Amino acid sequence: MITIPKTEKEQRELKERAALAFRIFTAAWFEVHGAIKPKVGQLLKPPDLKANYLQDLESDVVAYCLMNKIPCRILKLKPRQKGSSTFSVANLYRMCCNTFCRGLIIGGAHFQGANLWKMLKTYAENDTFDQRSAEEIANNTPRVRCTVLDREARWTNGSEAERVTAANGEAGRSGTYQVIIATEVARWAEEGVANAADVLAGALKCVADAPMTLIELETTANGASGDFYERWQGGITFEELKAGKRGYVKLFAAWFQFEDSRRDPKSEEGQPQYVPADKVEEVRKKYGLDDWQIAWMQWAVREECKRDFDVFCEDYPFDAESAFRSSGRRRFLAGNVQKMIERAALNPPELGVLESTRDSVSERISWRPCSEPETRVLRWEPPKGNCRYLVSIDSMTGESQVAGMDPDNHAVGVLRAGFFESGRGWVPPKLVARLVGDWSEWVARRKYELRWDIDVLEEQVWRLAQYYGNALIVPEMNADRGLVELLKLRLSARIYEREQFNHREQRTTKALGWYTDQRTREMIVDNLARAIRELGKDGEGIDIHCPITLAELQSFIVKASGRSESMSGKHDDTVLQMAIGLQVIDSATVYHEPVVRVALPRDLLALEKAEGVVSGGIAQRW
Repeated sequence: MITIPKTEKEQRELKERAALAFRIFTAAWFEVHGAIKPKVGQLLKPPDLKANYLQDLESDVVAYCLMNKIPCRILKLKPRQKGSSTFSVANLYRMCCNTFCRGLIIGGAHFQGANLWKMLKTYAENDTFDQRSAEEIANNTPRVRCTVLDREARWTNGSEAERVTAANGEAGRSGTYQVIIATEVARWAEEGVANAADVLAGALKCVADAPMTLIELETTANGASGDFYERWQGGITFEELKAGKRGYVKLFAAWFQFEDSRRDPKSEEGQPQYVPADKVEEVRKKYGLDDWQIAWMQWAVREECKRDFDVFCEDYPFDAESAFRSSGRRRFLAGNVQKMIERAALNPPELGVLESTRDSVSERISWRPCSEPETRVLRWEPPKGNCRYLVSIDSMTGESQVAGMDPDNHAVGVLRAGFFESGRGWVPPKLVARLVGDWSEWVARRKYELRWDIDVLEEQVWRLAQYYGNALIVPEMNADRGLVELLKLRLSARIYEREQFNHREQRTTKALGWYTDQRTREMIVDNLARAIRELGKDGEGIDIHCPITLAELQSFIVKASGRSESMSGKHDDTVLQMAIGLQVIDSATVYHEPVVRVALPRDLLALEKAEGVVSGGIAQRW
C-alpha cells in the first residue's frame, strides 16, 4: 500500500528522494523526464516512454558505480533497434547535467556520431527535470540547461561535450574527458578507420581511472575476433563487479528479453515461414520461448532479415557467443586453430638475422641470434639434412587491401615438406621460418609490418633460400613488382614454374611463379583449410607456430557473398603465403649439408701441383 505524504516536510523529503533517484538512475529520469524521436511518428514522451530490459540493466550498473565511487566501464554487445545507443547518450547527458565534466561521442563514421548527437539534442530540448534544491530555487539559481550545436554541446554548469569520428587518427587524444561513448567500435575498420584498435586505445587514455568517470563501448557483433571481441573475452559480469572485481562490465540482452519482441501468433497464420520447424522447436526448448516470441521471430526473419535465419541470428542474437559466431563464420576450423595457438605459446621463435659472408670463391649464409629490434627472421626449425624446403612469397601491392587504408604487407615464409620418420611416424609440413620487418612492433602492439623495397626484399629472400639449401622460391606473380626479375639475375636461383595454357598457340607453356585468380585462390584456401581440419592425421595436417599467421587465420572468415577473406580491418598476407606454399609443397627441394670451399695456402698449392693433382687451388670439405 502506497502512503501519500501529507505534511509539507514529507512532501519535500519525497521530492528530494525522487530528485536523487533521477540524478543517479538514468532509467528513472528517462521514464519521467526523457524524450526520444522514434523512426516514425511523433516524439515519444512519458508516460509512453519505458526503459527496456537492457536499459534498466545498464542504469543499475552506472548507478552502482556512482554510489560506490568507482570508475564505470561498460562493454555493450547490442541487438539492432533496441535503444542501446539512445540510452548510452542519456548517460552522457545526465552526467554532464549532474556535475562539471567533459564528454566525447566517437563513431567510426560521420553518420554514426551524428545519429547519437541528434539524440543528445532531443534530450536537451525536451528535458523537464528541475534538479535544483529548494534553496537554489529560492535564490533564483537558474536550471542547468544544455545547448547542442553542430559538433559541440555546452551546459550552463560548465560541462562540455563534442563529437568526432575515429577516422581522424588523433581523435580525442588531445582532450581530457570524464565520459566517452564510443559506438559501433567493432565496425570502425570497415568504416575506414586505419589502426582502429590503436585509435580507440588512444582516446580511452584521455579518461582518468577515477570515480565519476564513464566509458561505454557499444557495438553490434562483427565476428569472433578483433579488438572488441578480445576486450569482451576479458570483461566481467555485473555480479563480479558487485563482488569487488574491477574491469569492463559486459552487458548483453537477447532479443527475446525485450517486450516489443512479441507478436500475436494469429497474425502469422497463412504467412510463409522461413525458420524450419525443427529449428523452431530447438530454440523454443533451449531458450524457453513462447508462441508470441516464435511468431515475432518468424515475422522478423521474413520482413527484416532477408528471409534468412542466419541474418536474424546476427541482427537479433540469442546469446553473446552466437552473436560473434554468426556475424563472421570462420573459414578455418576454430578448435584446431586454437590448438595451434596453444602449441605456439610453448614454441616461441628464435630471433635472428641471416648474414652473408663473401670471399673470392663463394658466399656463405649463416644464422646469427639477435635482439628484438634487430630481428629480421623468425626461426622455428633450422635446416635439416634430406628434408625438403621451399620459400613462398605473397608480395604487397603497395595499395590498401583492407578497410582503413592500411596497406598490405609482404609475406615471406619457409615451409618444410612433411615426411615419415622411423620411431616418430608422420611429421606434417611446417612453417619453419618467416621474414619480419619489425618484431618489436608485433610484441608491443600485435601489429605486423613488412614493407621493404623490392631490392631489399629480394636480398632477404635470396639469403633465406640459400640458408635452407638453395630452396625453391615460389613468388606470387599478381603483384610481383620486379622481384622475379631480380631473382633471375641470381643464376643459381630456383624459381617455381607453373604450367599455363596458351590459347593463341593452343599449347601448354611454362611461366615463372604462382598466379592467383578467383579459381586458384579458393583452391589454395580450401587446401589450407583441409590441412588445418585434418590436423593429427597421418599424411595430413600442418604445423604453424607463427603468432602472426595464427592471428590472421582467426580473422579469416566466409562473408555473406560466400567469398573467403579476412575480416574488415584485418590482413590475409601470411595466410595466402602459407596457402601458396602448401599448394606446391610437393615441389620443395632437398636440403644437403653445404660444401665448404676453402682456398689452399700457397705451400699446399705448390705441393699439390708437384704431385700432379689439379684442383684449381680449392680444397673441398663436406
